[in-house]
Amino acid sequence: MFFSYFSIITYLSYHNSQVYPYNLTMKHKYISTQSNELLSYFNGQNKVCFGYAKALEALPDSKESAVRELLSDMTRRGLLMRLKGGIYYIIPYEQNAETFMPDWHLIAEHIVKDAEHYIGYYSALQIHNLITQPSLKEQIVVSKQLRPSEIKIKNIAFQFIYHNEKHFFGSKKIWVDSFNKVLCSDLEKTIIDCLFKPDYAGGVVEIAKAIYISKDKIKFNQLLEYTQKFNSQAVIKRLGFLLDILEINNEIVEQLQKLKTVSYIILDTELPKTGKLISKWSIQQNVETETIKSAMYT
Repeated sequence: MFFSYFSIITYLSYHNSQVYPYNLTMKHKYISTQSNELLSYFNGQNKVCFGYAKALEALPDSKESAVRELLSDMTRRGLLMRLKGGIYYIIPYEQNAETFMPDWHLIAEHIVKDAEHYIGYYSALQIHNLITQPSLKEQIVVSKQLRPSEIKIKNIAFQFIYHNEKHFFGSKKIWVDSFNKVLCSDLEKTIIDCLFKPDYAGGVVEIAKAIYISKDKIKFNQLLEYTQKFNSQAVIKRLGFLLDILEINNEIVEQLQKLKTVSYIILDTELPKTGKLISKWSIQQNVETETIKSAMYT
């Protein structure tokens, strides 16, 4: 049995409470009795994403095989989008299923299984409005190693970056639009993470630009506290070097000097191990100073 009115109204009322850039170009979708029951269940819970186990809870009188077939059928008919094995996202009724893609940041929490997580690195820089070049990749820091370490959803890569317990801290809920918050590294932790693995953040020039843009927002005492807690010589040396280059005069520079060791590290891990040695920060500078500074004005 199919509905042409009540089910559609139920489906639309569910998504009216969600945030989507709607283009009101309706594509006709049939909603069966069981489809309507499933959508109504998640409407009542104000959820746009669910797993197979939750679908079984929504339809307690149905056999597992019937629920599995229903989810496949709803996916074929453009009512659901399969994010990964057993995880489904409800497509707004008026959206074209072939082109619809939810906000990447809102997907993160649904695809990390039972791992703790936060959005980090270049994706966090984007949430903090510190980049100008968007990436076709969402980077998610996780508390346990996930396999595979990267999946694709409609040609968008979702990368899971493992941090051990010592490095997994400094996240908070941050608004990504008028209605939704996501778990993301705070500004200071974003800087620390990016300095730890510059290749995950677009390189040292991109990180330097982010530091310079946000220099009036950075809580430098917290930045120093995070640096000490993270306990990475690479972070200490790159941070001190960039603060010097960017002429950001802050008392933490002196503290960073006391923390650093004499062994040298490369400035930018994306580039060849060449360049002059900077003894003050035990850095092999493989990016020209002018290249770093010129990025401040572009």
